Amino acid sequence: MFNKKLQLNNFTLAIIYKLLHDSLFMFIVFFILALIAEAVLPGIIISHIGFSKMIFVILINILLLKTLAKKIASDQIIENIKTKNKSAKKFIVPLLILGALLIFNSQLEMNIFFNLFFILISGAIGYLSYKVLFE
Repeated sequence: MFNKKLQLNNFTLAIIYKLLHDSLFMFIVFFILALIAEAVLPGIIISHIGFSKMIFVILINILLLKTLAKKIASDQIIENIKTKNKSAKKFIVPLLILGALLIFNSQLEMNIFFNLFFILISGAIGYLSYKVLFE
C-alpha cells in the first residue's frame, strides 16, 4: 500500500536548498539580534535559550547546505555575481570589531579564555556563513 519510495529530483533538491539557505539567513539575523540583546541586558538570552543551542542549529544548517550543494547539479545552483565594492570592504572591518566587542561585553561575567573561545567560534560561524551565502 505504501511501497512508494521518496524520490528527490533536482527540482525538489533545489527547493530544499533554497529553503535551507533562507533559514540560515534567518538564524544568522536572530543570532545577531540575540547578541545585541545580550549586550544591552546581559544574561537575558543565556538564561532562556543559550548561545550553544543557537550555534549548534546554525552549524547543522551549514552542514546540510554543504552536503546538499554537492548533490545538486552545478547548473541548478544560481551563482551570485561577485562584484567587489571597495566601500563594502571598508565597512566590514569596523563591523567585525563592533561585533567582537558586543560578544565580549555580553560575556563579561565569564572566564576570559572562554569568552575569547566564544568570539572565535562566532567568527568561524560568520566566515562559514559568508562562504555559503555569497560564494
